[in-house]
Amino acid sequence: MSTNNNSNNKQPITKHIQFKYEITPSINPNDKTNYLTYIGADERSPNPNLSLIKKAADDDMESRPLSIVLGWMGSTQKLLIKYINLWTSRGFNTLSFRADYFETLYIFGLRSKAMDMLKQISNYLKERPNCDTIIFHIFSNGGGFLYWTLIEFMLANDEYKFIHPMIKGTVMDSLPTFTNSQLFTGFWSLAKPMGGSLTTYAILPLTAPIWFPFFIKYRKYLTHPKNQFVHTVLYSTDDKLIPGAEVEAFLVKLKQNVRNDLIHIQKWEKSEHVCHLKHHTKDYLNNLNIFLKSIKAEEIRKTLPQAKL
Repeated sequence: MSTNNNSNNKQPITKHIQFKYEITPSINPNDKTNYLTYIGADERSPNPNLSLIKKAADDDMESRPLSIVLGWMGSTQKLLIKYINLWTSRGFNTLSFRADYFETLYIFGLRSKAMDMLKQISNYLKERPNCDTIIFHIFSNGGGFLYWTLIEFMLANDEYKFIHPMIKGTVMDSLPTFTNSQLFTGFWSLAKPMGGSLTTYAILPLTAPIWFPFFIKYRKYLTHPKNQFVHTVLYSTDDKLIPGAEVEAFLVKLKQNVRNDLIHIQKWEKSEHVCHLKHHTKDYLNNLNIFLKSIKAEEIRKTLPQAKL
């Protein structure tokens, strides 16, 4: 664990050259139920070859590993694209989604949309049978809510259970809210970015009781014992929206359910909410590289006779 306060690191800007791919049903932008947006790997990128089971040929771009990027509430394509490019430049195809505030807070609609997303992911994998590696990169509770729901639906539905073993890891940036007290405080803090009217400040905290049963599920599936894959958790002690103490409470539970060697933690002292890449570029990129090396190491470990899964 390290602390780096250098804010002068710049994110390198490179032109993304996407390979030419077939528009299959799961990535057809004209299908309104394809909520996840597809961006293919950079054609110059190396093949990550994270899987030891199905090694796709270097020129088989369609079978490259899949990174699913789930943005924070209110994020835009312009803000999220720099994170998507972190994966396309590393040889990943990507699916991404950005939910607005009202869409996320209306939990019933979000869960319905998540089921459509899971169907889209399932179709994507069936169209590309040589792709058997998925990673997630999720941001704040907005990304976390979708991630939890996808994990819940994968484990509960026979049709989608084949997807969960393909998950090799998840990068968690600036999440989660984990304690009951912060749940109520969090609704209050959302009022400002949602307009900041007195009505908003008054009504939002009143919706917390509606959310509470789902909040229990949120904690359960973020730390589920079946999630025995690499977790990289990135957070800051001075995050005003999700305090460092919340992430640390989550880590206590995660370490109870997931092998500790699969958990990697980067804590910064000065870094704003979902701004860690901006303020600590070198550290951030290094954590992604360690994340991928850890996935490869875990895939090798699984092949050993003494491996206990």
